[in-house]
Amino acid sequence: MKVSNKVLVEIPVADLEIGMYVSKLDCPWEETPFIYQGFYLYDKQDIQELQALCKTVFVQAEKEVWEEKQKVTLSTGKERVRTVEKQKITYINKVPAYRELEKAGATFNEAKRLISNIFATVKLGRSFNISEVKSVVTDIVGSILRNPNAMQWLSLIKNKDEYTAEHCLRVCVFAVSLGRELGMLEGELIELGISGFLHDVGKTRIPNEVLNKPGRFTAQEFELMKSHSTHGKNILISQAGVPPIAVDVAYTHHERIDGGGYPRKLEGYKISRFARIVCIVDAYDAMTSVRVYKSAMSSLESLRIIFEEKGVHFDPELADLFIKLIGVYPTGHIAELTSGEVGIIIKSNNEHRLKPKILRLIDKHGIKSKEVIIDLAKTPTDDNGNPIRLKDVHPNGAFGIDIQPYLKKGLRLSEAEE
Repeated sequence: MKVSNKVLVEIPVADLEIGMYVSKLDCPWEETPFIYQGFYLYDKQDIQELQALCKTVFVQAEKEVWEEKQKVTLSTGKERVRTVEKQKITYINKVPAYRELEKAGATFNEAKRLISNIFATVKLGRSFNISEVKSVVTDIVGSILRNPNAMQWLSLIKNKDEYTAEHCLRVCVFAVSLGRELGMLEGELIELGISGFLHDVGKTRIPNEVLNKPGRFTAQEFELMKSHSTHGKNILISQAGVPPIAVDVAYTHHERIDGGGYPRKLEGYKISRFARIVCIVDAYDAMTSVRVYKSAMSSLESLRIIFEEKGVHFDPELADLFIKLIGVYPTGHIAELTSGEVGIIIKSNNEHRLKPKILRLIDKHGIKSKEVIIDLAKTPTDDNGNPIRLKDVHPNGAFGIDIQPYLKKGLRLSEAEE
């Protein structure tokens, strides 16, 4: 009989391998660029950063006790990861993001038009053309494989009056981006994109007065709202040509790892991988969007919630990878500095994750000023000689800043050589 439980094993940083879960360091977390305590090692850069900071770390291992022989073995997951790595595709950006922007913009706008039309069509009880969905999602996947940054920046421009349709498009974009990081094949990415694109189609069966209610739901209204998962499944089952996995995602994207979700209270790996991906992306976009009943939450706060809910609400490994994909201070967001200056984050700093590069648009007096690049990694100071730090991150529209006119410039600057 085998009994397994998690234990911490201290190992030298020289022995670290991709796939290990680091739970504890031999130095204070606040002195490192790792903002969250506990993370998976996904690439060599993570290992190199730890090797520069620490001598030893504690990794999570599985303790297996065979009661008949009392034999104890420790596994840090190396064998499992090696098996996975053989099947993983590592994508590289084929074009600069600013050159991809025009093509990505045309695809994004066409996808937004299509999802709005689909919602209107389904509300009338009619079927939609799944071939059009496959075509536009294939174009989205193509753009993300060439360079995901263009689509991701476009996804930051949100219209609160078109939330449901635009939300589906953004979930598609970020789900495919996460799938790219996972090394999925292009065909898998297209099915994942279709699943994200159509995941909320069941909301067409929810009355607008409930869907857009500004206040708290009554118990009856909440049950009605939750029914959109079942409606989504039924709508997509009746639609010829929809991939079965897209039906599953529409039905199960509100299930939770701990079994506390709906509609079937599935738990753990009874939930498909695609549904677990869409669950995370769906929650992130909802939290960072303005709704009729709430203001937008910052990206950092949203990622903190996802981190705290991993293993409870969200798949732990997928949650960690998504947090890494978005970044502590993601490009394209509005940055408020301790000096009073405001600008757009144009480049994250891999070595110093709390010190991105900012395109300043508003000066310390709150006045729109000449554009200046502020590199926080160079430790600039304010008038009092104090280091300038990033005070807070806000969504598009904060401080009256619209990132749309800065898309191409921001993407160009983000990829400029030092």
